Amino acid sequence: MISNQETREDGAARLAFSSAGEAMDSPMDPRFGRCSYFIVIEPDGGVRAVRNTGQALGNGAGIQAAQQILDLGVDTVITGDVGPNAYKVLAAGNVRMFVGASGTVSAALEAFRRGDLRQTASSTSPGHHGQGPGGQGQRGRSRGQ
Repeated sequence: MISNQETREDGAARLAFSSAGEAMDSPMDPRFGRCSYFIVIEPDGGVRAVRNTGQALGNGAGIQAAQQILDLGVDTVITGDVGPNAYKVLAAGNVRMFVGASGTVSAALEAFRRGDLRQTASSTSPGHHGQGPGGQGQRGRSRGQ
């Protein structure tokens, strides 16, 4: 596991957490691509909530979310799981991914600081995670279609 002390060349680190809400006491959302918000901790210690623009997409939510993370200049993502498409985009952008986070965003930050989260070198969930059976939304695709 890479130490949480390792940062970009300029010494700054920008962290993003997949969250169900807009605050540090919000619950973590285990789904990276379909989380409601990213809680971003800036290099200066500032905190901001950014709505995940890919959350409601029928397809490509992970890719859109990962691109948004790159656009925000984030270098470390803390989440529950990351799917294969999001993983590819984040890895190509040299974003470190730590998985297994749960509880509140604050608790996940503390777990990260303690080194309790696992850095992943591959996706940790199948594609379309959080969309229901078969990845087709809450009801899934009916049999025979």
